Amino acid sequence: MKRFSLLAGLALVLLALLPARASADLLPVAVQVRSADGMTVQVSGAGALSYPRSGRFVRARSVTVEGDHIVFTGLSLLGGRVKADQLIVPVNGLGEASLTGLRVEGKKPQGLPNQVIPLKDGGYVISLQESLDGQQRTLEGLLVHLGAKTGRLPAGAEILVGVPSAVDPAAGYAYPLAEQGEIIGCPFVPGSTHSAFVAPDNLASDNAVDISIPVGTPVYAVTDGVIGTQIGALESTDPRMAGLRVHLNAPGVQFYYAHLSRIDVVPGQVVQAGQQLGLSGSANGAAHLHFAQDVGNPAETVGAQAACPFYQSYSEPWG
Repeated sequence: MKRFSLLAGLALVLLALLPARASADLLPVAVQVRSADGMTVQVSGAGALSYPRSGRFVRARSVTVEGDHIVFTGLSLLGGRVKADQLIVPVNGLGEASLTGLRVEGKKPQGLPNQVIPLKDGGYVISLQESLDGQQRTLEGLLVHLGAKTGRLPAGAEILVGVPSAVDPAAGYAYPLAEQGEIIGCPFVPGSTHSAFVAPDNLASDNAVDISIPVGTPVYAVTDGVIGTQIGALESTDPRMAGLRVHLNAPGVQFYYAHLSRIDVVPGQVVQAGQQLGLSGSANGAAHLHFAQDVGNPAETVGAQAACPFYQSYSEPWG
């Protein structure tokens, strides 16, 4: 296993920075930090916010959830270089967002959607960023791109404040990859490697979809949960078992990701829907993500039910 960076270590403690909400609720993402190598950590919850505990990078007097919006008041980033009186973003996906009282290094920009405001160190701030990548839209209330090393964060790192959840409220799950991929393997297909009639005869192998995707694509948690103890490489020389694996345990269901080229989480870590777990890889000559679950239809979970035959379930062990 590769040695984890500073950001990966921080991920173990970030969730403790804010008071916990009921586990049944979807915790809003207050702050997300991304490094140039694709590592992502995030802070979720409601209440007074300081990240890190000193508040050097992000501080807010309060973070509240009001209806279907996250409301930040008294925002201060980078020790006061960037401030805002109030930021409002939707809890899920795109929706009405607003930003008032923005100040950047002594100046008062309007804070319009997708407005880029330069920083003196060569970095920049983007207010109310909405990006369009195919059909994948994202919105961040404030994005700060560091032009120079700041404290322990390297140049190129980004601090995002107010990140709507990646969960589709209708589907109930986030997509497991940063971009859509083609389904090349379906659950319980007779004669395929996902058949209950061929080895290894377990749900992790059979109740799964294979999603064709380029090596190195970010892999995401489909729901809130805890990383399981079965993690890392399988002890097998079979090319069909190549790469790294991650188990995500959620209430009433377990998810299994296989053939990863990199893992960004550790056993016992609490993760949120849409949080990066690692990078996709390749196995048996094909670049793809193997995604399985022990309860329900994985093709439906990834929004590709029509791409697979009629779903059936078999009584098999969870491998």
